[in-house]
Amino acid sequence: MDKQSKNFIYTATGAAFGLGGIMRFPALCLSYGGAFVAAYIAVIVFAGAPLLAAEFALGARSKSLFPLKQICPYGGAVGGLSAINSAAMCACYGAVIAVLAMRACTFYSQVNYGLTADMPQITPFIAALVFIALAFFACRNARTRARVARAAAIFQAALFAVLAARGLMYSNCAKVLAEAFALNAFLLISPQVWLAAVGQALLSLSLAAGVMPAFAAEMPRSLSPVRAAAIVCGANLGGGLLAAVATITLAGGAGCLDGLGGSALQNALSLYPAALSAAFSNAHICGLFGSIFYISLTLTAFVSALSLVRPAYLWVCRARISARTAAFMLCAALFAVCLPFCLGAPVGAADKICCEVGAPIAAAGEISCFAFHLLTARRKGAKIEVWKILNS
Repeated sequence: MDKQSKNFIYTATGAAFGLGGIMRFPALCLSYGGAFVAAYIAVIVFAGAPLLAAEFALGARSKSLFPLKQICPYGGAVGGLSAINSAAMCACYGAVIAVLAMRACTFYSQVNYGLTADMPQITPFIAALVFIALAFFACRNARTRARVARAAAIFQAALFAVLAARGLMYSNCAKVLAEAFALNAFLLISPQVWLAAVGQALLSLSLAAGVMPAFAAEMPRSLSPVRAAAIVCGANLGGGLLAAVATITLAGGAGCLDGLGGSALQNALSLYPAALSAAFSNAHICGLFGSIFYISLTLTAFVSALSLVRPAYLWVCRARISARTAAFMLCAALFAVCLPFCLGAPVGAADKICCEVGAPIAAAGEISCFAFHLLTARRKGAKIEVWKILNS
C-alpha cells in the first residue's frame, strides 16, 4: 500500500472511530452481551461495510461535496442534511473536548469537575481554543490531517492495550468477561439489540454524515473502495472490542461495573476515575495513567470533530473566500452554537438528537438514494457505475 493510500486510511479510520466507539461500545456489550457483538458484526458485514464502500466509491467518482445529487433527485437535500447534522455534532463535541482537556490537566491532582452542570468558568475559553485548533487543521492538507489521526489512533491503541493487560490481571476477569460476552440467543430476536447495533454502526463509522464522501475525494485511485471499507470496519470492530475488554475488566475489578452506562461522557468522567484508582493503588501512577487516559480521549474526540466539520467546511469553501477564512468563519459559528453547552446546557440531549434522530434520517435518505439509482439504472438497462467502481 502506497503512502497516499495509508494517509487516507488513517484519516478515514480517525473519522470512523471516536469517543462513542471506545466509551459507548463497552456499555452495549455489557447490556446485551454476546448478542450485541453478534448483531454488530452482522450489521457491519451486511450493511455498514457496503454502505461505507458505496460512500467511498461515490465520493471518489464525483469529487463533489454532495455526490448523492448525481444519482438521485433528492440527493442534494440528503447530503445537505448530513452536513448540517455532522456540523451540529461537531458543535456538541467542542464542549466534550473542553471537559476532557480539563480532566487531562487536573486528574493528576485528583480534581473532579464532574459533568456539564458543574463546569467551571474556564470551559468556554478552552472550547474557544479547541475551535481555533479545529480551524487551523481543517484547512491543512490531507497529509497533515492524516498525521493527527495516526497519532491519535496509535496513542489510543497503545493505552487501551496497557489498560486491558492491567484489567486481565484481576482474579475475577474471566468471570466478568464471560458474563459480559455471554450469548443469549433469545436476545437476537429483540429489536432493541438490532437498533443498538445499527445506531452504534452509524455513529462509530460516521455513516450518512456526509463525512466519508467528503474524504473520498482524496482517496487515491490505487486503493479499492471495498478494501478501504474493510480496513476501516476491521479497525473499528477491533478497537471497540479492545476498549470493551479494558473497560469491563477494570470496572469489574474495581467493583463499579454497575456504573457502566450508555453515555460515553458519563463513562469517561465517572466510571474510569474509580476504575483507575482501584487498578493503580499508587497515587502518582494512578494520576499519570489518568492524565494519559484523558489526553487520549481528548485527541480521539478532536479527530472526530475534525472529521465532522469537513463537509460543512467544504460547503463554506465554495464561497469566494480563502480556505483559511472559511475555516475560521465556520469554527466561529460552531463555537457560538457550542457556547451554551459550555455554560451548562445539556450537551448529552443535543448529542442524542444528532445521533439518534438526525443520523438515522440521513442514513435512510442515503440508502434510498442508492436504491433509486440501482432501480433506475436497471430499468434503463444502464451500467450501475457505483458497483462497478466498488469492484475496481
